[in-house]
Amino acid sequence: MRGVSDDQAEIIAEQLSNNPEIAESLKALESNKEVKTLFEKIQKEIEEKKKAGTPEVYASMLVMKKYQSDIIKHREILEPVMRLMQK
Repeated sequence: MRGVSDDQAEIIAEQLSNNPEIAESLKALESNKEVKTLFEKIQKEIEEKKKAGTPEVYASMLVMKKYQSDIIKHREILEPVMRLMQK
């Protein structure tokens, strides 16, 4: 997984294995064009900031703050992802 440490990827894989409903929710998320476009923009902007010398964590925080209202707008469909990332 890009942007995720090996330990985080292992935890996420375990969560998906133990909770198949989360995997189904993620498939629905992937088919949502608006959300997919949002995440592509976020990823692109984070990469641009990193290339400009901004540390990854700070770049992520800046970009996520910029798109906070869009993320909140889609919070229901993003909830499974957020649950995975918190564990």
